Amino acid sequence: MSAPSGNSDPDQTRRDIQQTRAELGETVAALTAKTDVRARARTKATTAVGGLQQRVTQASQSAKTRATQLTRAMSEKVSQRVKPVAQKAQQTVTAARDSAQAGVRTASEAESTLVSSARAAATRIGSSVRAHPAPVLTTAGAAALAVLAFRRRKRSTESTTTARIRRLLSSRSR
Repeated sequence: MSAPSGNSDPDQTRRDIQQTRAELGETVAALTAKTDVRARARTKATTAVGGLQQRVTQASQSAKTRATQLTRAMSEKVSQRVKPVAQKAQQTVTAARDSAQAGVRTASEAESTLVSSARAAATRIGSSVRAHPAPVLTTAGAAALAVLAFRRRKRSTESTTTARIRRLLSSRSR
């Protein structure tokens, strides 16, 4: 507030009054603001909510960043662990394929060797038979006679047994 001046100029007095009124208005407004508990609580709440929202946003972004970093790290670890396993699997498949091909070659070679051996044996036997036919023909004839004798014996045994069964059946039915 300004002090009233010594001269009694009405214009100056009016200006002083207006200035005093303005200062008093400001003081009253400041006092009203201090005594308005509701408005002060709202202001504090708004400030606190704003601060919390800012912290939540920062925490959310921090969590997203950390999650992205962890995802990348885990992806790199998985990639590092998958590569050796994939390489090992590829080596195993290649080894199995090579082994199978070697087995096929070996089986083919063994078959070839067996066929060659059989041909050679057949050739030697044929040469031997052609050179000495008598022992082979004698052996073949003896085998044929043995088969014929076995068949006759079997037939005679069968007919004897059959005749006995018929006699028994006919004697019972009388």
